[in-house]
Amino acid sequence: MRITDLTGRKGWHIFLDALGFLVGSALYAIGVVVFINPNQLSSGGVTGISLIIHTLLPIPVGTMVLVLNIPLFIIGFLKLGWRFIGKTAVCTVLMSVFLDVFDLFLPRYTGDRIIAALFGGVFMGAGLAFVLLRGATTGGTDIAAKLINSRWPYFSMGRVILVIDTIILVTAAIVHKNVETALYSVIAIFASSRVIDSLLYGSDRGKMIFIVTDHPKDVSDGIFAHVGRGVTTINATGAYTQAQRVMLLCAVRQNEAAGVRRAAMQADPNAFIVVTEAGEIVGHGFKKPEE
Repeated sequence: MRITDLTGRKGWHIFLDALGFLVGSALYAIGVVVFINPNQLSSGGVTGISLIIHTLLPIPVGTMVLVLNIPLFIIGFLKLGWRFIGKTAVCTVLMSVFLDVFDLFLPRYTGDRIIAALFGGVFMGAGLAFVLLRGATTGGTDIAAKLINSRWPYFSMGRVILVIDTIILVTAAIVHKNVETALYSVIAIFASSRVIDSLLYGSDRGKMIFIVTDHPKDVSDGIFAHVGRGVTTINATGAYTQAQRVMLLCAVRQNEAAGVRRAAMQADPNAFIVVTEAGEIVGHGFKKPEE
């Protein structure tokens, strides 16, 4: 491959990174400024802490987000390296700027708090998804969770973030003297997580189907004929009977799972079928592998 090709590809990736960071940070800031903050809701994470401090002290939310992240960046750089921190630092700075700039002129929605929670969550989730798609995070609890996980591996990152966000939501409810603050905030965080999953994995989520059968050829032919999906054959041994069986593995999209199950049962009514969720499927017929 020529040097010019490598340079062009690198430049294209840098452009996409910059675009993703800008769009993602702007969407996230819109969600916080327009929907979350005016309705005394919390977003969790460092932004949630900043909103609590902003309620008590006249400090801009974006500025507080940046200030709280600085020590985490320093520790993260020393413990995790610059590759993990680099893009995250850029995103955090952009987000902080957008939060304070948008706060100067964007209108506020102060109607139904459920609508505020839902739309705030949608905007925040969409913004975070754009950032995550380009290989970065928004700092804050992500860095803290990574640091805790690296020191104590038996604490999963998801569990650490959940504990931190729960503490923040309870604190927000105490500060605002309103338990509904925490309840509506849960709606916002849930909506945000669903949007993130949909944008990151939506078109690539599917089902993983395991079929144990005595007629693997008939079943695989039936699946290919009815659904058009390939099947992987795996030799399996029953732990109790020690009987040799064949297990078929088939990855499909959500709407194809019923067709595979139907084709398998028609070919072998005694087939043993297990259907599980596949968070992401990469390969031929699904999402293309990243370059």
